[in-house]
Amino acid sequence: MTQQIPEPRFCNIGTRTLAYDEVRPEHPQGNVLFLTGLGSNRLGWRGQLPVFGEKYRTFSIDHRDTGDSDLTDADYSTADQADDAAAFLRAMNAAPAHVVGISMGGFIALNLAVRWPELVQSLTLVSTSAGGASHVGPEEAGLDALRPDFTLSPGERARRTYGLIMAPGFLDAHPEAADAIAANADYRPLTPERYARQFRSTRTHDVTADLEKLLVPTLVVHGDADPLVRYENGQHLAAHIPGAEFITYPGTGHIPIVERAEEFNGAVLEFVAQH
Repeated sequence: MTQQIPEPRFCNIGTRTLAYDEVRPEHPQGNVLFLTGLGSNRLGWRGQLPVFGEKYRTFSIDHRDTGDSDLTDADYSTADQADDAAAFLRAMNAAPAHVVGISMGGFIALNLAVRWPELVQSLTLVSTSAGGASHVGPEEAGLDALRPDFTLSPGERARRTYGLIMAPGFLDAHPEAADAIAANADYRPLTPERYARQFRSTRTHDVTADLEKLLVPTLVVHGDADPLVRYENGQHLAAHIPGAEFITYPGTGHIPIVERAEEFNGAVLEFVAQH
């Protein structure tokens, strides 16, 4: 059965408008902000929003130039995207928030915690990296995934890309997950130009020198079979952020929020509840 896509909500952050989804209980116990990765949109967190929304005021946003958010024709950095997220949290009166970022969303989450630590109650970093000279580059399958085939339909392109970066055989064994990934990608798909701008933003990311100064409670989550942002990057984050907790998912690729959804949700909810 096809999951219905909710109507986007919109938040004006001064220079632009960001689209977002929100789920909240009657009496929220705090705020949670989900930040998605390269080439994705806010729908990538549909396996998390209703679960976290049972206890917390829970948001997922479309980054600038993505989904239903305002488009741009100028390049930007992950620090700019972090400033967008900061402005969103302030505008929504949702700070401090437990911030959860995957891949590029983790780049943005790290920049947010470095630049605006007062807005971040806890930090969950999924399949991500400090960037810069410390970054361990992708395997061949990961490199291939970074070159999306825009001759394919958005849904087929996403099936191909995710098939390369998730654990081998996962999508074949879980056709419902493959269908959901394709449906998300079919909604407001990125153009080649917008994808290129977003990819260039990831190249600006480097918080290596700031990790030791991070005092935000941090959970690092990584699959040890991630061909895109390799496992060594998660190890580096966990080793250099003071007091960071580290969860390894064996035999798991780049998308533990799907590949290990139930375990992931439970572990992050437990971490968030402690902080």
